[in-house]
Amino acid sequence: MQSTPLYHTAKGEAYVGNSLELLTELPDNCIDLVMTSPPFALRRQKSYGNVEETEYVQWIKPFGQEVFRVLKESGSFVLDLGGAYRSGVPSRSLYNFRVLLAFCDEIGFQLAEDFYWFNPAKLPSPIELGQQTKASCKGFCQHGMVVE
Repeated sequence: MQSTPLYHTAKGEAYVGNSLELLTELPDNCIDLVMTSPPFALRRQKSYGNVEETEYVQWIKPFGQEVFRVLKESGSFVLDLGGAYRSGVPSRSLYNFRVLLAFCDEIGFQLAEDFYWFNPAKLPSPIELGQQTKASCKGFCQHGMVVE
């Protein structure tokens, strides 16, 4: 790699930077596991630069293509995507499912497993359902997937 590691041990190295740029420095078929939780397609802009759900699949697809390139044939890719509610509509966004379909249909991944992470310790937060706001949602469920 051209980039300098933040640190290294006998077990490997750690790099800090834009993951898409760092992936381009790796050779093909060299990684056993990629596990990530990228910025979600949230309605409110965050300082780390999340994009709207309508742009999300096109935004994350180059990352998926690079992951596919560097993964060994026996490798796995674990992608954790948080859900979001649609603005002004009492339903959840389907962007995370669109990502999965694009990664499988257009890049070549195969869905091996999907999982839901339940976190009852997360603080309750308001949920907007149409024109009404539910006081809080106790518990947090997040969708993820393992693609190979």
